[in-house]
Amino acid sequence: MKNRHYTTSAIAALILLGSQAFAAENEVNIEEPVVIETVADAFKNGKVKGLLRYGGQHRDSNYHVLQDAPGDVSNEKVQAYSAIGGYLGYETAPLHNFSIGATFYTSNPFIGSNADDRKGLGGLYEADGGQDSYHVLGEAFLKYQNDEHRVVVGRQEMPDYRFISLSNIRFTPFTHEGATYENTSIEGLKVNAAYITGQKDRNGIEFQDMVRSARVKTGCGAVDTSGQCINTGSKQTIRGDYDPSNFDASGNYAGEDKEMPMLGAIYSQDNFSVEAWNYYVNDFANTVYLYGKYNFNPSADWKFALAAQYSNQQDVGDGVGGNVDTWFYGLKAEAASSNGMLFFLNYNEVSYNEDSYDGGTMFVRWGTPQMFNSFQVQDSELAGTKSIGAGAQFDLGVLGILDSTVIRFRYADYDLPDDLNMIDARQDRAEATFDLRYSFTKTSGFGIFTQMDGLSIQFRIAYDSFENDYDYAAYKAIHGYDFNSVTDDFVDARIYIDYVF
Repeated sequence: MKNRHYTTSAIAALILLGSQAFAAENEVNIEEPVVIETVADAFKNGKVKGLLRYGGQHRDSNYHVLQDAPGDVSNEKVQAYSAIGGYLGYETAPLHNFSIGATFYTSNPFIGSNADDRKGLGGLYEADGGQDSYHVLGEAFLKYQNDEHRVVVGRQEMPDYRFISLSNIRFTPFTHEGATYENTSIEGLKVNAAYITGQKDRNGIEFQDMVRSARVKTGCGAVDTSGQCINTGSKQTIRGDYDPSNFDASGNYAGEDKEMPMLGAIYSQDNFSVEAWNYYVNDFANTVYLYGKYNFNPSADWKFALAAQYSNQQDVGDGVGGNVDTWFYGLKAEAASSNGMLFFLNYNEVSYNEDSYDGGTMFVRWGTPQMFNSFQVQDSELAGTKSIGAGAQFDLGVLGILDSTVIRFRYADYDLPDDLNMIDARQDRAEATFDLRYSFTKTSGFGIFTQMDGLSIQFRIAYDSFENDYDYAAYKAIHGYDFNSVTDDFVDARIYIDYVF
């Protein structure tokens, strides 16, 4: 009863403030500049932010990637959730350039099927074995900001740090804990520095260190004192030298907390931008990420862009995740017309290295995977993946077909290492997606994920298919454990109804 009371109160507060914000949007006010001289002024003139969301997702498949359900539901095919909630935040007006803020996030089962055996998609709280409500103070920070410097200390959203980001694709986003600094003193250059001590998962209520957040596992449950799998019938994902005492009986990392110092720089001019980022997780892995984009306009009606990306991950210090030695790169070509059409073609390739963790699979679970071919279900970070993707987006409002509507089509083919002699062999696969976004506040000029005030509806559907013409018995005869196969194609469907205020 107590939990139900908290849930009802949380939803009621979001609805009440959302309705008040809606009323305020329809009032015309001419306000004089406010002078903030006291703490009382700062609190009185602060800003509220909020999101009231209904979200639902359904997947009918035995496919379980890293963020999906644990082994106790590995034989269940249907995964689904239906929830209502969002976030409510407040930040004071700046007093001598200082402000404080906090944001409360919540997700609660709402109609539809939220059975415990259908968990695994990350829309509700699952750590207790079910699909339940969660409520968490995801932001609580002190901020200093002037024209050139920005410092934030505490729990905070970090949307613009590439490998560290919100990844807001389930119900509530990742938030992180630590300190960030941004400097824009030099025209065209933005320098970012951070020291991150923890991360709150999308459907989590606790901040975990950066190794646990990366979901480092043995892959085979418990290991002996030499680091070998006790259960020899499962593939070991951790490779090389490591301390077995850092892992529990389920094979999850259980060692000391590890932090992430981070540094990045973005340099932009009229027709190009370059970025360099470095993420160092103490005693675990160092990640370098490079990105560049060049824009050119051959005519008044068309804009073209070429982009490239590269990342390298290496184990460092005590190597609590064993050997990490991998990389990926990507190429992208894009064309946009003045009448609301966008076309793109992408390529990504990931290293295959059986001496590295999971054959060279990249650690990307601190935010949105940065691969160009990170689609709705497939993220293309798995070892040895070569992927090519293409897509088109249409702003139907600009095209004069249907105001307030944007649609997008995408297709990607994922060629994975599938020689049965390879330890980390996996099935080739493909994904086709369709996205639709409708806004009640804008007629055009927005994208599938554009943050905008007011009411919007987003519908997403993906069809995933898998090759199955492999001799799975031969693989088991070679390696002593089963090929991790997906036996059926599936559809992944999602809907979001958002009111942002």
